[in-house]
Amino acid sequence: MIANLVELSVLLAVGLLLINLAWHRPGWVIFAAISIAALLDLFEIGTGGLNIGFSLYINDALSIAVLGTGFLTLKRYHKKFPRDAVPCFALFALIALSFSRGISPFGLKAAGNSARDLFYFVTPAFAIMLLRPAFRLDAVRLARWIEWAGFFLSAVALLRWAGLLPMPVSLADDFREVVRSLNANEASIVCLAFISEIYLQFLERRSSWRWVGIGIFGAVIIALQHRSVWVATAAGLAWLAFRTVRLFRARWVAFGTTACIVLCVIMVSAPRVLKSVRELATVNVQETEKEDSTWAWRVAGYEVAADRLFASEPVNILIGPPAGWAADLMSEDVASTIIHSRYVEVLAYYGIVGFAVLLLWFGMLVRRVGWSAKQVPRRPARDLAGAVLIEALLLAVLVYLVPYSGGLIHGAVLGLIWVAATQNNISIGARRVDFACNQLVRRNKPAILPS
Repeated sequence: MIANLVELSVLLAVGLLLINLAWHRPGWVIFAAISIAALLDLFEIGTGGLNIGFSLYINDALSIAVLGTGFLTLKRYHKKFPRDAVPCFALFALIALSFSRGISPFGLKAAGNSARDLFYFVTPAFAIMLLRPAFRLDAVRLARWIEWAGFFLSAVALLRWAGLLPMPVSLADDFREVVRSLNANEASIVCLAFISEIYLQFLERRSSWRWVGIGIFGAVIIALQHRSVWVATAAGLAWLAFRTVRLFRARWVAFGTTACIVLCVIMVSAPRVLKSVRELATVNVQETEKEDSTWAWRVAGYEVAADRLFASEPVNILIGPPAGWAADLMSEDVASTIIHSRYVEVLAYYGIVGFAVLLLWFGMLVRRVGWSAKQVPRRPARDLAGAVLIEALLLAVLVYLVPYSGGLIHGAVLGLIWVAATQNNISIGARRVDFACNQLVRRNKPAILPS
């Protein structure tokens, strides 16, 4: 009895401490929770979960903490619920409805495992959108955050290739001579870091370290051999180049010239490196041309999942089948149950309504990001380039979600992109206010501040 009271008291104290931190430091709580979840996934820690009649994972607790912190932030700052977050709230409602429908026929464990995937994806984005009043985020700061995440993941990849860190069992592959040391979700963050690093290089032309970062990110992306990440990188980089070539024509020419010079130096000094890269690319491209390629396997799974949905009951077609329906089919038909596409996965599990809500959410993100770019056409090229970077990052993520379902970290990135799009112009006004305040102090006389 006394032991139970002690445990209850400890849990109560920890809970009150977390609530206090979430109230006063919501940004740090959400950052810590998302970082812990990403690190656990990276090193495959806690994947087994805790069985208490149903599976309870660390990411469940972290996601609930993130969600609660977001609502506390909304309450503390007395802000209205952001309209762009309504689709996320609708997805939560669909998840809850699917989960409740699946408990009786399939059991609590199967229903929970089915509902987790979309819940993990939407929760960080939703919470960060609610966190918007608590912090400031413009394009440069967003690029730096992604840059540091890219450096960390690249370091993990290099250490695994060097044998200093163990290679996860899930990444073992006899098909490739160079083993993939990061999965596709982690490699996609390196892709975003590569795009961000090029953007930062244009802003800091004299920074030679940026070239080192660009080289590291580019080499890691190629060596990881995730073709979907290659396509997402190409899409984001092409958009960044197309939209900024008029603003930074000389810098793009200098960038291309420098890249060509580096390639020529490598060809002369280390020809085997380019030969290995060419062979690596050839092997991966040829694999897509086979009848049993992974892309063909995925497309076949998409077709089976869609046919299964539209052959079911009208209610299931609208809002998806009850959660847990695929528990007995996963070992027999993996491609149509563990679906490698966020769009098709939502359609198969949450029906036409869920698919429409997902597209509405992404459409509102695109509209918000595009609105940010339209607000700065007459301002300096630096400000417009920041808006274009946000567009490029969003495009890369949306393209990546075609062949992969993404995860918690991608939801966080979408939330940060939304916040940066809404505040990319606020930071400009804040700099003007700071300048006016400094002038006021120096001159010690009244001054009219811009509204």
